[in-house]
Amino acid sequence: MNEMQLFRNFNLGTEISIAGSFAYNAITNLNNSQNISEDDQIFLFLYNAAVSIERMQKCVLFMYADLKAEDINPFADKIKIHHHQDLQNRINFLTGLKLSQDQNAFLLLLQDFYAIGRYSNFENNADYSYTQKLKSFVENRFEPSMLIPDFLGKKKLISENAKERLGRTMGKILRSYYTLIRDKARELNLYTYELRPGSPAEKVFYNQDSNASLQALIQKDKIALLELIVYLSNNTETTGFFQYLRSIPCLEFDPAMIQEYIADIANKQLSQALVDEVMTLYEDIPSDKMFERKEILTPVGDPHCIFDFDDDEDE
Repeated sequence: MNEMQLFRNFNLGTEISIAGSFAYNAITNLNNSQNISEDDQIFLFLYNAAVSIERMQKCVLFMYADLKAEDINPFADKIKIHHHQDLQNRINFLTGLKLSQDQNAFLLLLQDFYAIGRYSNFENNADYSYTQKLKSFVENRFEPSMLIPDFLGKKKLISENAKERLGRTMGKILRSYYTLIRDKARELNLYTYELRPGSPAEKVFYNQDSNASLQALIQKDKIALLELIVYLSNNTETTGFFQYLRSIPCLEFDPAMIQEYIADIANKQLSQALVDEVMTLYEDIPSDKMFERKEILTPVGDPHCIFDFDDDEDE
């Protein structure tokens, strides 16, 4: 490979993985949001989405621009901008890719957030609110009914339909860019599009959902976790792992809180209430037994641990 081929194959391949991780974080942050006014999670959704799409746009430009090795750094300087629509216009010029009205509107939402909203909390700027911008985007581009009033009528909850439409819009943009990169890489006999198995980027770019919805990824993750919980609660397996697991005395959790804890975990959050309850229950364990319990728990989360119970059974 020459220097330009190496750059496109490896550097851009790394960038695609990074962009995919940002995208997966974005949809996770959106699902951590219960209402449109949760500033921290809405900020992280918009930030991660903006960075993900911008990095993919720049990967497309590097793949399709007529460049030599000595052009890499000057070209990088030219596209060191945070202007999603301008980058999309360049992509359109090089590839003919045109986005839908909703997708272009989403780019503008991210562009304004990155230019203005990213530092708006450090300013006394009443003219811009990224939570209000997202609220307006959902109401105007999709349906006002996708934001549901809470039982007090004071907050707007983000419905599953809203998350689905946002995930679909973002997913289709990313799928379009990834497809362009994959097709060009194959034409150039490169492997830029290959992704690490099991990575967030693989989930995002190998997404088989017919609508390219990133929300579908979250739903699959949630269903898989809930199925595992049901299996752990009902199985009668006698493998070494399960024998070891059942040998550990359990804490006396408050049964009324378990459903809430599981709901939080299914939404990729570890409830602080769960942590607090465990720490409270630990206060009843003698200090000389605490180290022993933590040592006993460690193998449960260690994929490299081998349990001896299976060997004992074979004997």
